[in-house]
Amino acid sequence: MKPLPDEILLHIISYLEPPELVKLQFVSRQFLSLSRDNHLWKQLCFEHSVAERRRRRLQFNEADLDPRLAELIRAADSIAGTFATSVQDPSAPSAELQAHRNESKRRAALLANWDPTYPGEKINFYQDFIQRHAPHNISWFQNAQHGHQDDDLHHEATGAGILFDASGRADKLIAPLEDGSISIWDASGSEERRGRIIARTAIGLLPGRGSDLDYDTRLRQSQTMMTETGAVECVSIDSKLKKGYFAVQNTLNEVDLRTLQVVSRTPYPFPITALSEAHHSTPLTVGTNWTIHLHDTRKPPSAPAVARTELIGGNPDLSFSRLETGDFGGHVSLSQPGALSVLHLPTTREWDGNGDIWVGGRFTSFLNFDRRFFPRLRGTVHSGARLSCLTAISHPFIPNDLRLGRPYSSPSLLREAKSMPGYTLIAAGEYKGKGSLELYGLSAEPTRSINSSDNRTTRNNHACYQNRQTASSSKLLSVAPHGTRLVFSDGDGNLKWVERDGSTPVRQLNINNEMHAHATMGVEAGWGDIVQKIIPTVSTSLAGPPSDVPLGEDNLIIWTGDGKLGMVGFGHSPTFDVSKLDGVAEEKEVEEQRQRERDYGAEMRRALEQQARELRWLRGYGL
Repeated sequence: MKPLPDEILLHIISYLEPPELVKLQFVSRQFLSLSRDNHLWKQLCFEHSVAERRRRRLQFNEADLDPRLAELIRAADSIAGTFATSVQDPSAPSAELQAHRNESKRRAALLANWDPTYPGEKINFYQDFIQRHAPHNISWFQNAQHGHQDDDLHHEATGAGILFDASGRADKLIAPLEDGSISIWDASGSEERRGRIIARTAIGLLPGRGSDLDYDTRLRQSQTMMTETGAVECVSIDSKLKKGYFAVQNTLNEVDLRTLQVVSRTPYPFPITALSEAHHSTPLTVGTNWTIHLHDTRKPPSAPAVARTELIGGNPDLSFSRLETGDFGGHVSLSQPGALSVLHLPTTREWDGNGDIWVGGRFTSFLNFDRRFFPRLRGTVHSGARLSCLTAISHPFIPNDLRLGRPYSSPSLLREAKSMPGYTLIAAGEYKGKGSLELYGLSAEPTRSINSSDNRTTRNNHACYQNRQTASSSKLLSVAPHGTRLVFSDGDGNLKWVERDGSTPVRQLNINNEMHAHATMGVEAGWGDIVQKIIPTVSTSLAGPPSDVPLGEDNLIIWTGDGKLGMVGFGHSPTFDVSKLDGVAEEKEVEEQRQRERDYGAEMRRALEQQARELRWLRGYGL
């Protein structure tokens, strides 16, 4: 029998559900390829999305609803009603064909409005489906311990950063510990190695407490200094130069990650509260409780000038002229504490009327600087929320009124908006006790971009932004892009994934439930822990993520409030098992001890044999 063409086989298997498609991949290489068809899995992602399931549920239940409620549902279901499936003359010969075409048009419109991708963006929708619907799991990294593991002398991490390889995937996890040391974990190796500590410095390295002090004093002073400030963004890793920057109180430590030695220590006038991304071609931006600095490692540290800048106040209607007064001595002074997150945008982007540096924190406005004219303030954007974290994606923000339409916008307008170069500024924080997730568009098109030089950006009715979107009942702590979604953490221990519109839910988990379920794995079961920082294992550089990420490698590394480090993965099997790692390490230690004993025994035999030969030789001479 002649095999069927791939197009027909693909059409046949498109009627299968995801579990059957996964099993079909084991039949042959041909079915493996067909069952991984990207367009097929994109359709499945759409059909299983929250928005589409809700639309179908309302549509099917409409007949059983109160007529007045049904009328409201039909009014809200603007997309589904855009293309009517009925025809003018049902008795016409082409009526069935026309109805089929109308249904296809409506389905295409629904898919286009759900589609989270942008022109030129390459997404593996098979992996995307797994991240949306497969079971989640958390693998906890090996505890940093002193002495024998039975002593249980592990110490909490006080920050976290990732060293990425040349392809943009996580290679090493690097974290300072409360004892002042730095630990490095394998974040990319085989299952037997991933999650294990592969390097560790002496205690007291970062706070500068050396061997001149006794062990107990050095440990006690290091713990006091490492935990006093409590900054979240206190670690920044330059993956190209293999350097790490660690903030301890008011000192910035530059560490060579090849030798794990401190290269320089730069003091600042106040405790450091935020570090920007470290990139070899641009200076590091350092935020303290009261100041903002540019740190260039090529220059020796200099004392900051004593001057004050009125940047932000309680009244959002302050004129830009009052905010513009700058400290031209090399740093910016803040009228309110303190900067908690610093975001760098690429200088090579198409000009959108804003600067390269964005700063957010406990104050209720974003601060925007152009690096070329630093420390002069370029402008502010009023938020109203107190911000914990800033990030961005290298695509323009598409507001809901353009995506959904009031009235419905044509697909051509949506494609045009997505094709325009731009960025989306994403902020997480707290507004009136609730978690606030905000999105702002940065685009070369003035009508679709915020502009920090405007007095009040939110007065621009045409600007593309989503201000103070309530996302949680508690404060948001961290936010990061993850594939075609955004993920954020809140003060209740939740991790929540939403679509790029910032509001449509995808999935969620609570780390306290996971920790309780995996208490047998050596992780202390407890309630009330939170995720302070989320770091994707695939580089989120605004230059663009890697185009080819192996299946199962696009995960999340989390740093919790209790100082634990874990990796959130997707699938029935965990990414790695810390209990197995400890067992493997113990077996390896025993095997190494046995090998040393065998080597010692062999060396002793050789020594005794040599001695016997010498005795026989001496007897030959009558001695």
